[in-house]
Amino acid sequence: MQNEEDTLTQSAFEEIRRMIVSGEMPGGAVVTERGLGERLGRSRTPIRAAIGRLEGEGYLRRHGRVILVEGVAVEDIIEILNVRLFLEVGAAREAAGRMSKETVTAIRNAILDMRDPSGVVPALHWSVDDLIHLSIAEASGNKLLARMVVELRDRTRMFGLSRIPSRFEAGKEEHLAIIDAIEAGDGQAAAEAMSRHLENARAGIVQALSKGRL
Repeated sequence: MQNEEDTLTQSAFEEIRRMIVSGEMPGGAVVTERGLGERLGRSRTPIRAAIGRLEGEGYLRRHGRVILVEGVAVEDIIEILNVRLFLEVGAAREAAGRMSKETVTAIRNAILDMRDPSGVVPALHWSVDDLIHLSIAEASGNKLLARMVVELRDRTRMFGLSRIPSRFEAGKEEHLAIIDAIEAGDGQAAAEAMSRHLENARAGIVQALSKGRL
């Protein structure tokens, strides 16, 4: 059972991590215990403990006496997508036939509701993407894999959604293909659809990089 200090530390950790992952505190930003304490309305003790955890997990780093938000470089995002390929292709295969009908319906409706890209703000796009990928990871039945996918998706988001080449319509079709295969219980088709989706996302970044857009 957590005591009050542990609860405050956990709350501070989660809120600071949220600000980092969302880009509210971008890579390279300087953070201080006092500044975070004032921002979150916390004393320095839980803030200091939260900063220590975030350093340990790679969200923050020290440069001398300065604490900085860790950024995600282009080479990092390529490595992240490579690891996600290993994990999420297998997750899609295992999730086939195991995802509840309610979850499948919720995912399909969320995808289809995003009709006009001009009306879909990044936060909504990301929340739908989270719903799809995290639901698949959870349906795989592998809790460790699901935690790793959450971590890797955090890093993907830290790279910056605006830097990832837009694949709105293609991404929708790829996601629907994955969900259709999972609903049909076809593990091989689900794995292949997930592989195409992540490989296309990676290829888009590589292409943008080759054209000097990143």
